[in-house]
Amino acid sequence: MRSASMGWTRQECSIFSGKTAKDAGRITMTELAAPRSSRGPSVTFLPDGTTHIVDLHVPLPTSISAAAANMIRLRNSLPDPTNGLTAPIEIERKFYDEAQAILEAQLLEMYAVSVESVTVGGVPGRLVTPRDLAPGTHGQLLVNLHGGAFKLGARSIAEAVPIAARTGLPVLAVDYRLAPEHSYPAAVDDTVAAYRALLETRAAKDIAIYGSSAGAVLAAQAVVRARQLALPLPAAIGFFSGTADFTRTGDTEALFGVIGLAPRVTTVLEQARGYLADAHLSDPVLSPIHANLDGFPPTLCMSGTRDFFLSGTCNFHRALLCVDVDARLVVFDAMPHVHWTKYPELLETTEALDIQARFLTEHLSS
Repeated sequence: MRSASMGWTRQECSIFSGKTAKDAGRITMTELAAPRSSRGPSVTFLPDGTTHIVDLHVPLPTSISAAAANMIRLRNSLPDPTNGLTAPIEIERKFYDEAQAILEAQLLEMYAVSVESVTVGGVPGRLVTPRDLAPGTHGQLLVNLHGGAFKLGARSIAEAVPIAARTGLPVLAVDYRLAPEHSYPAAVDDTVAAYRALLETRAAKDIAIYGSSAGAVLAAQAVVRARQLALPLPAAIGFFSGTADFTRTGDTEALFGVIGLAPRVTTVLEQARGYLADAHLSDPVLSPIHANLDGFPPTLCMSGTRDFFLSGTCNFHRALLCVDVDARLVVFDAMPHVHWTKYPELLETTEALDIQARFLTEHLSS
């Protein structure tokens, strides 16, 4: 029998109260409303809805590859590189760029591509061209918007190289301006300027745009801005671990923090404050979830269950489905934020990149 007021069975009430099924009917609303450490020695539920977890043990799942399990063990053994402090932007960029250089050298050994510095629509970028171009794809092009919290990743091609090789298509990696020197909408303006210039030599149906983390956010923002400017929209969007809503926080931000390891939670708003500056967070370009998404291009959303942007990715996917957009969601078990851009040796990375490549190419004109 279910309680008329709460919709719980007596057995469920007994689980919450610690009482036997026989006594469950005697549970009081006062008991349910109060903070209850007695519901488990490591969890306290506060009246404002906060769940305080003191001693939560999350074992490695057996559903992931051995290499992925080793990666997680290594990540867990590393100290917080920031030691809870905010480093000057110059130091952040130095360490990030050094790590990216090592990763990109590894990728260029793995994949047969050429890299050329270009300027498109007045915006610098790098054109990554596979050695073996796919047949019958003249004019087709992918546009990559790199990650890095809108403040890191200048000239990055780590997301462009593997996709170019897998699709057999050239990828333009847009080197958009970075915050805090250039706040919103500078990155959007650069992306749209490059996209507008590409439309002078090819049809929108021959272009797909994708990005990870800040690049995912920027991809959605650029599409909304392109629509405002009455530009034809690209054939598809790759929204790989991002958010389309700066007005609301997601559950997984609190669960994992921005880097997934820090002892304190770093919110997305804190990380992106240089980019956001004084912008209105409900601006439909800045937060596309507040835009009219009807007619948005087919979109692949991708994340992991240990990714702080899992909430943001899923929320955007759901918003697209609500207006009947062809939106798909892929979530990798136990994977951290954008694992496909950091760990090229993982089976899960190969799978993620293959899914991304198939989606982006299948929507281009045949």
